[in-house]
Amino acid sequence: MKEEQIIEAARKLFYQFGFKKVSMDEIAKEANVTKKTIYMYFGSKEELLKYFIEEEMRNMKEIIENVEKQNLDFFECVNKAICELLKYRKERDFLKVITREAEILKNPIVINNLKLIDEQIKNYIREKLISAKEKGYIEFKDLEITTFLVYKIYIALIVEWDNQSQNLDEQMIANSISEILKNGLRKEA
Repeated sequence: MKEEQIIEAARKLFYQFGFKKVSMDEIAKEANVTKKTIYMYFGSKEELLKYFIEEEMRNMKEIIENVEKQNLDFFECVNKAICELLKYRKERDFLKVITREAEILKNPIVINNLKLIDEQIKNYIREKLISAKEKGYIEFKDLEITTFLVYKIYIALIVEWDNQSQNLDEQMIANSISEILKNGLRKEA
């Protein structure tokens, strides 16, 4: 119960003010617990941040796994997974908040935690690409370049899309990405 209070208080404060500006005293006050109680569950503010990053990764992975259970073909699965991840992003954009803080404040703790996220996402994409290639769904020449490109498309949509003037829904974005992945950009004669 107290751990949940701490987590929710920290979530609220990190979201409102950013990681760097929030103190453990403020988290304790918001959670209505003592600072000593917080340290029973989390050794530092950085551990709280790591908790939220791991939570985001679990949530995104669960979204993808739920889509994969539907036995869709590879491209339908990619399309639906992207769409669901974009919807999730709109509901809870914690990663977006901390990414902006890392860019603006150059906070090394946040930057290092984001690198962990980056590697986990790239590893997941890499595994899915290998599996799809082995099953004959896709073909690519270089796994690392393909992983990087798919990853960058995802990151651009998560972090940068709101800055665009065109207002597209998640399904339209997912369809566009799937079409590019499936058919490329070449116009057939």
